[in-house]
Amino acid sequence: MGSAVVDIPGEAEEEARQPSISPWRAALRRLLRKKIAVIALLLIGAFYFVGLFAPLLAPCRLSFCPLSTQDYRSQDLDNTLLGPSLEHPFGTDRLGRDQLSRVIWSARTTIIVTIATVVAGSLLLSVGLGLLSGYMGGKVDTIIMRTGEAFGSLPALPMLILINATMRDRVRGWVDGFERNLSTGDPAFIAVLGILTLVAIIGIVAWLLESRRNGGWIALSVVAAFLILALWGLQAVFATPGASDYFLIFGALSLFFWVGSARVIRSQVLALRETEYVIAARSMGAGTWRILGSHLLPNVSPIIIVGVSASLGAIAGSEIALTFLGVGVHDPTPSFGALIFDGGTSQPVIRNHPHLLIFPAVVVGMLIFSFNLLGDALNDVLTPKAR
Repeated sequence: MGSAVVDIPGEAEEEARQPSISPWRAALRRLLRKKIAVIALLLIGAFYFVGLFAPLLAPCRLSFCPLSTQDYRSQDLDNTLLGPSLEHPFGTDRLGRDQLSRVIWSARTTIIVTIATVVAGSLLLSVGLGLLSGYMGGKVDTIIMRTGEAFGSLPALPMLILINATMRDRVRGWVDGFERNLSTGDPAFIAVLGILTLVAIIGIVAWLLESRRNGGWIALSVVAAFLILALWGLQAVFATPGASDYFLIFGALSLFFWVGSARVIRSQVLALRETEYVIAARSMGAGTWRILGSHLLPNVSPIIIVGVSASLGAIAGSEIALTFLGVGVHDPTPSFGALIFDGGTSQPVIRNHPHLLIFPAVVVGMLIFSFNLLGDALNDVLTPKAR
C-alpha cells in the first residue's frame, strides 16, 4: 500500500500567498523599525503640534491651564527678567513678557516660513523645473540650468540679507493691501466661498445620485473643497501678525533653495527618459505632462522626499539666522532668532539670566537635530542602494 504524500507549503509559497505590500507601505514599516527615526518623528510632530495650535496653547484662556496665562505681547515691567517659576515656566524677558508664550509662537513662525518655502521652493520650483529640464532637454534645459547656475553662484546669506533689507517696505505694502481684500468680512470673499461650497455640494450630490458613479463629479467636489481650505488658510496667514515678514522671507529663501534639488532630479530624469516604459508611453501618444506626472514623478519621488526632509532643517536655520541678524521677522512677532539674540549677545545677560538663551536654543537644537536624523533614516529606507 503506497503512502500518501503530503505537500507542505514552503516559506516562499506562504509569502506568495500573502497579499502584496505596496513599496510605500514597506518603506513606512522599515522606517518605523528605526527607533531613532521614530523619536525624531515624535519630536518634530510635537514641535509642529505646538506651533500649529499656538493660538490655543499660548495664551491659554482656561483657568486650569498649566502652561501659560500670558499673551506673548503682554508686558509686565514690574516682573522683568524673572527666572523659571510655576507662573512663568520659562521665565520672563527684559520687558516682562512670558518666555513660554514667545517660544510657542516662535514655533508657529518657523512652521509658517518652513512650509511655505518647502512648497514654493523645494516642491514647485525644484521638482517642476527639474522634471522639465531633464525630460525636455534642448533650450528648455539650457535656460533652466543656466538660471540655476546664476542663483547658485551668488552667496546665499548675503543676498538674503540684501533682499530682506531692501524689499521690506514694498512687500509690507503689497501684503497689507492683499490682506484688506482677503478678509472674512469682505462680501466678495464670502461670495467666493459660497460659490465654491455650492459647487462642492452639487458635485457630491450628483456623484451620489448617478448610477455609474462618475469620478468627475467627486473630483470637482475635491477641487472646490481644496480651494475653500486654501482661501481660509491664506486668510489665516495674512491675519497673523508679521505676515509681510513671512512672505518676504519665504520668497527670498525659495529663490535659492530650489537649485540643488532641481539638479539632482534632472540627473535622474535624464536616465529615466530613455527607459522602455517611457519610450513605450511616448510611442502610444502620451503627452509630456502625462509622462511627467504618471511615469517620471513616481520614480523620482523617493529622492524628492529625502531632499525635502534634508532641507527642512536648513530652511528653519536660515529663517532663525536672518532674524538673529535683524533682517527677518520683527517685533512684536516672536521668532527663535530674536529670542536667541536677546539672550545671547551680552555676557552679563548670559551669566545672570541664562534661561533667556537656554530654552529657545535647546528647542532649536532639538528641532534641527531631529530633521537631520529623520533625513538620514529616510535616505536609508528610500534609497538603500546609496548606502
